[in-house]
Amino acid sequence: MQLNHTVPVKAAPDEVFALVNDVARVASCMPGAALDGRDGDAWQGRVRVKVGPITAAYAGTVRFLESDPAARRLRVQARGADTHGSGDAEALVALAVTEAPEGARLELTTDLVIRGKIAQFGKGAVATVSGKILEQFAQNLGTLLDQDRAAGGTEAPA
Repeated sequence: MQLNHTVPVKAAPDEVFALVNDVARVASCMPGAALDGRDGDAWQGRVRVKVGPITAAYAGTVRFLESDPAARRLRVQARGADTHGSGDAEALVALAVTEAPEGARLELTTDLVIRGKIAQFGKGAVATVSGKILEQFAQNLGTLLDQDRAAGGTEAPA
């Protein structure tokens, strides 16, 4: 299934793009996610998601396939298996950071394949849950960047 999301971030686009490329720091912004380390070009981690009454916990990897700082675009591939053995998921995510009145906008296009118990809920439920997760992610990114500016003594963009 293909999911498209656009979420605002109250920070300068270049700051947002730099942060989303810093896997060790950006992982803390994703609700339910934890980073376990790195193996070559792959980052290993875990994520818990809840769709309806079902919670799934996935363990897997994320790889950066492409990063274009000039265009503020990147592509990542994520793969994970349900830790309870009841399915797996794969995602190819294209992310662009664009200018917006509030600062920046994250534009995400995700090609998602889910197998297992969460797949039974269909695209509508998965899209709703992923939209909520991404909104919280964007808020967390903005908060982390605010903290960085406060620590460095610089002001937020107007």
